[in-house]
Amino acid sequence: MCIVRIKACFLRNERKKTVNEPPTHQDLLLEAHRVLKKRIVAGAPLAIGSAARPSSGAKRAARSRQTCHRYSLDERPRFASPTKSDAYVPEIAARLDDDRNLTDGARRCARKLAEYAYRRDREGRAAEITTTYLMRALGRCRRTIQRYLRLLEREGYISVDVVHGDRTRMCIGLVVQLLAPLFPRHHVDRWPAKLAAPGATRESQKKRFIDSSTELVRVPVQSWALRCMDGVFRSLMKTLPPPNPRLTLAT
Repeated sequence: MCIVRIKACFLRNERKKTVNEPPTHQDLLLEAHRVLKKRIVAGAPLAIGSAARPSSGAKRAARSRQTCHRYSLDERPRFASPTKSDAYVPEIAARLDDDRNLTDGARRCARKLAEYAYRRDREGRAAEITTTYLMRALGRCRRTIQRYLRLLEREGYISVDVVHGDRTRMCIGLVVQLLAPLFPRHHVDRWPAKLAAPGATRESQKKRFIDSSTELVRVPVQSWALRCMDGVFRSLMKTLPPPNPRLTLAT
């Protein structure tokens, strides 16, 4: 913008020159020197990088002293404190916090998965879980939870399989397998054994959404996505016109 103004000012001053004669680089430098010299106030220091503006530092300082002790009017709403629980997150590798490819929400999701698997399946390190449970536990929407899982799976911390229902063709849950990069070196092979009362049954008598008494039908996420697109592909094929019976394939 400054160069355009200098060019315009130079062309006004050099009316004797024809329009077809563009100003040279030396002429532009001389004109810029003249314009800048005109803007400098006699006896005032040159303001480099910004135009001369009236200083408002005194007003800002006074306003800060008057309002710095006040509470903000736009405070975030506070939620109820969580209920007291004995659950805890097991030891996790520092790589999870140092990985810059992960978001804070994905790290929080990984800790919640480790807590769930440590409490439910300490030997297999697999969490039979649903997206709805993670939504309620983390306070995020379904799309955000799916984004967290895809991010953790892409970086190699977990592997996700879809649980296929026996009675329906729908997904009834997920099986999230925790992988080695998530654990510290002294817990890569296994977690410490769970303390249990002698004579107690290992299987819980509570009913769960995913029945662990039967063999789960686990389908990889990529295969499940292709299976979900089969219906759309069949509908698309129905819209195609029938083939011409006169045309035969060459054998």
